[in-house]
Amino acid sequence: MVERDTLIRFLNDYLKIDEFDDYGPQGLQVEGKASVEKIVTAVSASLQLFEQAAATGADMIIVHHGILWDRQSSVVKGGFKNRLHALLSSDISLLAYHLPLDKHPDIGNNVLAAKQLELRHIEPFGQIGFMGTSEPMTFEELLAQVRKLYKSDPLIFPYGPDEITRIGICSGGCQRDIALAIDSGLDAFITGEVSESTMHSAKEGHIHFISAGHYATERLGIQALGDLVREEFKVEVSFLDIPNPV
Repeated sequence: MVERDTLIRFLNDYLKIDEFDDYGPQGLQVEGKASVEKIVTAVSASLQLFEQAAATGADMIIVHHGILWDRQSSVVKGGFKNRLHALLSSDISLLAYHLPLDKHPDIGNNVLAAKQLELRHIEPFGQIGFMGTSEPMTFEELLAQVRKLYKSDPLIFPYGPDEITRIGICSGGCQRDIALAIDSGLDAFITGEVSESTMHSAKEGHIHFISAGHYATERLGIQALGDLVREEFKVEVSFLDIPNPV
């Protein structure tokens, strides 16, 4: 068992949330029980997640995408009302870590992907991404690795060189960073989402573009965060996978 506020302070400090100007509050979003024995982690907040977590007896939920966003209405009605009711009626705390979990240099979505793709000379790319170098490979070889890593069927624009050695990764909705990837001289750029203009940008910039899915590219970090909490505080932590094709 761990005190809720002790755990929150640890995570806020570990993820350095004060260094980010994010799209909503990071850390605690809904307050639940003062003591925590069982935690559920997941990529995105949803009523389905909250109901499943409550059914397991969870005291806390930690997600990458929370329920409070600066760009959304704060009126409590409809789906938002139902989400809050599910949390409050079960006295479950909700914590959310967005950009801090994308960018973290040890357990972030992007650095973990870079390491699992066995990139070398890993360094920051853009606001939250990372880039590095690999042994020379073909696009087909890289695509096979990406499919295995993210367990998804990516949308691709294969317009880069025959031999790939410089790769950039930015989880989620970073498709606009294709311009930075081209300017940085990358051979391939991996992200979650895609825009209508991306195909022409990739073709004209002579770069391989891989859209592996917003959800798929953001599973790594939250699972690693759960592993960290389990080890640090000796509490039960489980990951709930609620796949999203986007």
